[in-house]
Amino acid sequence: MFDKSKCDFCGECLAWCPYIDVDRKEGGLLLERLAKGEPAEWVRKCITCFGCNEICPTQARPFDLILKRMEEMGNYVDTSLLNAIRDRFTAKGEFQTPSVKSPVLSLCTIEGVIPWAFKGPIFDGLDVVKGRHFFCNIMFPHLGNESLMLEGLKPLVERYAALGVAEVIFTHDDCYALMADIAPSMGISLPFKAIHLFEYLLRYLQEHLDEIRPLHKKIAYQRPCASRPTPAKEPLLDDIFSLIGVERVERTYDRKNALCCGQALKGFMQRGEKYPDYTTRNIEDAKKNGAEAMAFLCPMCLDAMGESCRAEELETWMISDLCRIALGESLPADAYGGA
Repeated sequence: MFDKSKCDFCGECLAWCPYIDVDRKEGGLLLERLAKGEPAEWVRKCITCFGCNEICPTQARPFDLILKRMEEMGNYVDTSLLNAIRDRFTAKGEFQTPSVKSPVLSLCTIEGVIPWAFKGPIFDGLDVVKGRHFFCNIMFPHLGNESLMLEGLKPLVERYAALGVAEVIFTHDDCYALMADIAPSMGISLPFKAIHLFEYLLRYLQEHLDEIRPLHKKIAYQRPCASRPTPAKEPLLDDIFSLIGVERVERTYDRKNALCCGQALKGFMQRGEKYPDYTTRNIEDAKKNGAEAMAFLCPMCLDAMGESCRAEELETWMISDLCRIALGESLPADAYGGA
């Protein structure tokens, strides 16, 4: 929730934004007018990356304000698109609490996109929850709607609480952001500990150091939008890469300056506006800085960029798969579009 008492309308967030071309002075004025409820067609240029919340020096959560105004305007995406996606991910039938032990692995609804990525010894022995009843709803802010996400938040926390586990490992960065950032901002406490995939992978690697075979690869990381709300976990990935022998190439579009993968533009293009080719920019940036592969945490980023990366002779890997390979595991032949 936007905290007006913390915002001094310095304009730093919008001046930083790579998708809206304004300086600090203009950015401050635009945000101040937005806070007053004045018309603001410029919010349609927002790519919904959550980045201004990460950048804000006073932690006022300006993206929350932008998102609220988007929904009030009602023209960020076509209503039929919003309704179709809502219907697609709405859970059918009554929730039946599964019998699981802690820690439990949450796959949200991403397994269908990357069915191979959370298999093998690293994940053996973990009970899994997945499906629409565990869908995190962070997709809806990307469609200019916060109400659907917030309406589903408390019931989702209650479903996880019903599992009776001490820890939930979130493989989907969106789910972790919802639990570790958005829920606390709404005054919702968790009766379990939210564990990010990075934390779990690092812990596993540290317990199996003698099994690691360094990969000796230079890899660019495509940091997803959902990492913006929880940037404190960023050093965990650096530690993972160090353990498995990966050099995270320094490039322009990484860390706080990460650039959208281009997935969201599939929705934007339906209203006829033109946007830069962010997929190409990311790939060119990676190759220019010596990367031989692109690593992903978000399955949607992989979906948006994978084919283009491979066409430019950049290997594509999910972070979990890099860890599996470093531990001597072979992936299925059909992973990443293989035969």
